[in-house]
Amino acid sequence: MLNEFKTAKGEKLTEKELIQEIENFILSDSKYPYKILVGTDSETFNHHIDFVTVIVVHRVGYGARYFWRREIHQKTFGLYERLWQEALLSLKVSQKLLKILTARKLDFRFELHLDLGTVGKSSSSVKEIINLVRGYGLEVKIKPESYAASKIADRLI
Repeated sequence: MLNEFKTAKGEKLTEKELIQEIENFILSDSKYPYKILVGTDSETFNHHIDFVTVIVVHRVGYGARYFWRREIHQKTFGLYERLWQEALLSLKVSQKLLKILTARKLDFRFELHLDLGTVGKSSSSVKEIINLVRGYGLEVKIKPESYAASKIADRLI
Protein backbone atom coordinates (compact mmCIF):
# COMPACT_ATOMS: atom_id res chain seq x y z
CA MET A 1 0.00 0.00 0.00
CA LEU A 2 2.78 2.50 0.83
CA ASN A 3 5.15 1.14 -1.85
CA GLU A 4 3.32 2.95 -4.62
CA PHE A 5 4.04 6.53 -3.55
CA LYS A 6 6.18 9.04 -5.42
CA THR A 7 7.89 12.26 -4.44
CA ALA A 8 6.61 15.60 -5.74
CA LYS A 9 9.13 15.20 -8.58
CA GLY A 10 7.69 11.80 -9.50
CA GLU A 11 10.48 9.61 -8.10
CA LYS A 12 9.14 6.21 -7.01
CA LEU A 13 9.68 5.28 -3.37
CA THR A 14 9.63 1.99 -1.52
CA GLU A 15 7.69 1.91 1.73
CA LYS A 16 10.96 2.10 3.65
CA GLU A 17 12.13 5.12 1.62
CA LEU A 18 8.79 6.89 2.07
CA ILE A 19 8.87 6.45 5.84
CA GLN A 20 12.51 7.57 5.95
CA GLU A 21 11.70 10.71 3.93
CA ILE A 22 8.86 11.60 6.32
CA GLU A 23 10.96 10.91 9.40
CA ASN A 24 13.95 12.88 8.08
CA PHE A 25 11.76 15.90 7.30
CA ILE A 26 10.26 15.92 10.79
CA LEU A 27 13.56 15.32 12.59
CA SER A 28 15.46 17.90 10.50
CA ASP A 29 13.81 20.73 12.44
CA SER A 30 12.03 19.47 15.53
CA LYS A 31 11.31 22.92 16.98
CA TYR A 32 8.24 23.30 14.77
CA PRO A 33 4.89 21.51 15.06
CA TYR A 34 4.06 19.01 12.32
CA LYS A 35 0.86 17.73 10.78
CA ILE A 36 0.57 14.67 8.61
CA LEU A 37 -2.39 14.82 6.27
CA VAL A 38 -3.82 12.17 4.00
CA GLY A 39 -6.39 12.88 1.31
CA THR A 40 -7.73 11.46 -1.94
CA ASP A 41 -9.43 13.04 -4.91
CA SER A 42 -10.74 11.47 -8.09
CA GLU A 43 -11.78 12.31 -11.60
CA THR A 44 -13.95 10.35 -13.99
CA PHE A 45 -12.61 9.91 -17.51
CA ASN A 46 -14.15 8.02 -20.46
CA HIS A 47 -14.29 4.51 -19.02
CA HIS A 48 -12.21 4.75 -15.87
CA ILE A 49 -11.72 6.71 -12.69
CA ASP A 50 -8.38 8.18 -11.65
CA PHE A 51 -7.85 8.28 -7.86
CA VAL A 52 -4.91 10.25 -6.46
CA THR A 53 -3.97 9.91 -2.80
CA VAL A 54 -1.51 12.29 -1.14
CA ILE A 55 0.44 12.25 2.09
CA VAL A 56 1.40 15.76 3.17
CA VAL A 57 3.97 16.41 5.90
CA HIS A 58 3.30 19.99 6.95
CA ARG A 59 5.85 21.89 9.01
CA VAL A 60 3.21 24.29 10.29
CA GLY A 61 3.98 27.80 9.11
CA TYR A 62 7.24 26.75 7.45
CA GLY A 63 6.49 24.62 4.40
CA ALA A 64 5.59 21.07 3.58
CA ARG A 65 6.49 18.02 1.53
CA TYR A 66 4.04 15.77 -0.21
CA PHE A 67 4.02 12.28 -1.64
CA TRP A 68 1.40 10.87 -3.98
CA ARG A 69 0.14 7.79 -5.74
CA ARG A 70 -2.32 7.13 -8.53
CA GLU A 71 -4.80 4.29 -8.71
CA ILE A 72 -6.90 3.77 -11.82
CA HIS A 73 -10.17 1.83 -11.67
CA GLN A 74 -11.56 0.60 -14.96
CA LYS A 75 -15.02 0.41 -13.47
CA THR A 76 -17.06 3.59 -13.36
CA PHE A 77 -18.71 4.66 -10.12
CA GLY A 78 -21.58 6.99 -9.38
CA LEU A 79 -20.72 10.09 -7.37
CA TYR A 80 -21.82 8.59 -4.04
CA GLU A 81 -19.80 5.39 -4.58
CA ARG A 82 -16.77 7.38 -5.77
CA LEU A 83 -16.77 9.58 -2.64
CA TRP A 84 -16.86 6.47 -0.46
CA GLN A 85 -13.97 4.97 -2.44
CA GLU A 86 -11.93 8.16 -1.92
CA ALA A 87 -12.52 7.94 1.84
CA LEU A 88 -11.68 4.22 1.96
CA LEU A 89 -8.42 4.70 0.03
CA SER A 90 -7.40 7.47 2.44
CA LEU A 91 -8.33 5.31 5.44
CA LYS A 92 -6.20 2.38 4.23
CA VAL A 93 -3.17 4.59 3.71
CA SER A 94 -3.76 6.36 7.04
CA GLN A 95 -3.97 3.15 9.04
CA LYS A 96 -0.75 1.74 7.59
CA LEU A 97 1.12 5.04 7.85
CA LEU A 98 0.03 5.76 11.42
CA LYS A 99 0.95 2.27 12.58
CA ILE A 100 4.52 2.75 11.34
CA LEU A 101 5.01 6.39 12.35
CA THR A 102 3.58 6.09 15.86
CA ALA A 103 5.93 3.16 16.49
CA ARG A 104 8.80 5.54 15.65
CA LYS A 105 7.52 7.98 18.29
CA LEU A 106 7.51 11.00 15.98
CA ASP A 107 5.74 14.13 17.21
CA PHE A 108 2.92 15.13 14.85
CA ARG A 109 -0.83 15.65 14.58
CA PHE A 110 -2.75 13.66 12.03
CA GLU A 111 -5.71 14.68 9.85
CA LEU A 112 -7.61 12.84 7.15
CA HIS A 113 -8.82 15.27 4.49
CA LEU A 114 -11.98 14.51 2.52
CA ASP A 115 -12.90 16.19 -0.74
CA LEU A 116 -16.42 16.78 0.59
CA GLY A 117 -18.35 19.87 1.50
CA THR A 118 -21.63 20.77 3.14
CA VAL A 119 -22.80 22.50 -0.05
CA GLY A 120 -23.08 20.90 -3.45
CA LYS A 121 -23.46 17.41 -4.86
CA SER A 122 -21.40 15.68 -2.16
CA SER A 123 -23.29 17.15 0.81
CA SER A 124 -25.63 14.15 1.20
CA SER A 125 -22.67 11.84 1.94
CA VAL A 126 -20.77 14.11 4.31
CA LYS A 127 -22.14 12.98 7.68
CA GLU A 128 -21.95 9.26 6.90
CA ILE A 129 -18.37 9.41 5.67
CA ILE A 130 -17.22 11.70 8.50
CA ASN A 131 -18.73 9.28 11.02
CA LEU A 132 -16.88 6.39 9.40
CA VAL A 133 -13.53 8.22 9.66
CA ARG A 134 -14.19 9.32 13.23
CA GLY A 135 -15.11 5.73 14.07
CA TYR A 136 -11.47 4.90 13.34
CA GLY A 137 -10.43 7.57 15.85
CA LEU A 138 -9.07 9.97 13.24
CA GLU A 139 -9.47 13.72 13.00
CA VAL A 140 -11.26 14.60 9.78
CA LYS A 141 -11.42 17.82 7.76
CA ILE A 142 -13.80 18.73 4.93
CA LYS A 143 -13.89 21.65 2.50
CA PRO A 144 -12.66 24.34 2.80
CA GLU A 145 -10.14 22.97 5.34
CA SER A 146 -9.36 19.74 3.47
CA TYR A 147 -6.60 21.14 1.29
CA ALA A 148 -4.67 17.84 1.01
CA ALA A 149 -7.59 16.35 -0.96
CA SER A 150 -9.27 19.39 -2.51
CA LYS A 151 -6.10 21.23 -3.59
CA ILE A 152 -3.01 19.01 -3.69
CA ALA A 153 -4.53 15.70 -4.84
CA ASP A 154 -6.87 17.60 -7.17
CA ARG A 155 -3.92 19.23 -8.98
CA LEU A 156 -2.25 15.86 -9.54
CA ILE A 157 -5.18 14.32 -11.41
